[in-house]
Amino acid sequence: MKIIVTIARTYGSGGKEIGKTLARELGVPYYGREIFEISQGDGSGNYEINDESIHESSLDEANELFKQQAKTVRELAERESCVIVGRCADYVLKDMDNVVKIYLHAPMRDCMRRVIRLYELNPEDAKSLVHSMNKTRSDYYLHNTGLVWSDPAHYDLCLNTSGLDAEQCVDIIKSYIDAKFKGNE
Repeated sequence: MKIIVTIARTYGSGGKEIGKTLARELGVPYYGREIFEISQGDGSGNYEINDESIHESSLDEANELFKQQAKTVRELAERESCVIVGRCADYVLKDMDNVVKIYLHAPMRDCMRRVIRLYELNPEDAKSLVHSMNKTRSDYYLHNTGLVWSDPAHYDLCLNTSGLDAEQCVDIIKSYIDAKFKGNE
């Protein structure tokens, strides 16, 4: 059975690392920023904007970019099992039964610690970056879906990554996937 896992994540919660680890353990492709690159590779647009930001682009450009990425997400999900991080994939694939929608989060202090460690920032800059990125992601989600990004009602599993390493988070997610699809293979 083909299974698609979507991961929405707060900045600094480890979502990208967890997504890559999950994909590797499941033996499926991982897609994150790659979706932006794939959707731009078809020559239908040449946008000089951040793929999750509508703040510095025209509304028309942002809307067209989202449409292209949503098309790419749907094509990937129809073609193969995979892990997709970001891109409102949970919303784009909301009508598919074989999708597991995950939301990863952690308390601010843990997100800051991770950002400080990864990017060698001071605490004030790390906190500012976490707030800024979460606002950007929240705005992007609201603009493209009309929904609140952090609302647990949109997800099958919400996981606080605090105190857990990537492998532990992956084990929890895999257990959920096994329970959800047991007997459907």
